[in-house]
Amino acid sequence: MSLRAALRFAPRGLPRLLPQVLPRVLPQLQRGQCRLGLSRDVVAVLRSDGSRSEARRIADGATDGLQVDSGAAASAKPLPLCIERALTDAGPNAAPDELAALIGDAIDQAGGGGLPIHATFGDDLVRYFIVTPPANGARFQDLRTAAEVRFQTLYGESAAAWRLVADWQASTPFLACAVPLRLHVALQIAARARRSCVVSSVPDFVGAWNRWHRRVKSDAWLATLHAGALTVGVLDGSARRARLAAVRTLTLVDPTPPLAWLREQLARTALLDNVPAPKVLHVHGQLPDSWQLENTALDKAADRRANGGARKNALDATNSGEDSAANSPINSTVSSPASCVANTGANKDNATPETGIAVRACSPALAVFTASHGTTVSPAAQLAWSGIAR
Repeated sequence: MSLRAALRFAPRGLPRLLPQVLPRVLPQLQRGQCRLGLSRDVVAVLRSDGSRSEARRIADGATDGLQVDSGAAASAKPLPLCIERALTDAGPNAAPDELAALIGDAIDQAGGGGLPIHATFGDDLVRYFIVTPPANGARFQDLRTAAEVRFQTLYGESAAAWRLVADWQASTPFLACAVPLRLHVALQIAARARRSCVVSSVPDFVGAWNRWHRRVKSDAWLATLHAGALTVGVLDGSARRARLAAVRTLTLVDPTPPLAWLREQLARTALLDNVPAPKVLHVHGQLPDSWQLENTALDKAADRRANGGARKNALDATNSGEDSAANSPINSTVSSPASCVANTGANKDNATPETGIAVRACSPALAVFTASHGTTVSPAAQLAWSGIAR
């Protein structure tokens, strides 16, 4: 029975239970929680204090984009220690028990025994796809069968070896994702052996989508960047009815590809899915330096063009006023409110030149984490920290 149900059906008995339950629950809450990042080859564990202030104090050291103040990062409190274990030591076809031993060792070394666990799966482990519900589907099993059939059609194998979850919808297409079942079972075994519980286990893109999608406008897309791959959520529709039309994975051609390559790939993706290309791409993850530098240069160029257009319009208006003043009565030199509005609209149009698709970072706090840990932060460690940053 959930806590909400207990509060609803037994309000009188709850005060009598609190003295018995709180002494066992409060120490666990005060000790913090474990954040796990699971990639294809590595598991990373971060023990945090479980409060929002921890992510907030790291975010305070970051400015807009990924420009990090080195002084603020150096003066910040020490970040949680990240413990990593290579999953390749157990072999490519390792059983859940063998994987659980490696995950458990990382939890023990991080001091996370008995703490609640929040796990994030890397997108390189997850398969995303959109499912159209059957027209005559009336039960949950009908939706699940449709998702399993869709999975087998796309990937040519049964979903028996995968844990399939989705945002089940009976009337509209919905997002489904599949995680290797052996990794999910190994995580549960490692948690039970240490008297912990897995509070949440979520793929990286799904976690970013749940956190940010309400802030994304209809002319923008949302993506996660992890382990050399960009997982893009393709949006379609108006502002209030925008829906997730597809999830595409773009493999980076090199660690720091040019921004022009990214814009070309996004435009091609929009053509393939028959949706308008985005004006802004919001990325959850560590942006390459080249993308940030090119974005800054484009913003400055746009500002220069906007300022130049505004000065030109002001000069033209001044010259026009002088000419009209020389050949007309004094009262005609005063501009009417309508003409002021028209001039303002013209300036606004000139101040927004076409600059292509802009790229923006969702979580600047990730940059502070990277700066504090050096340049050798593994993808699994970024996943573990992204759970706190979200």
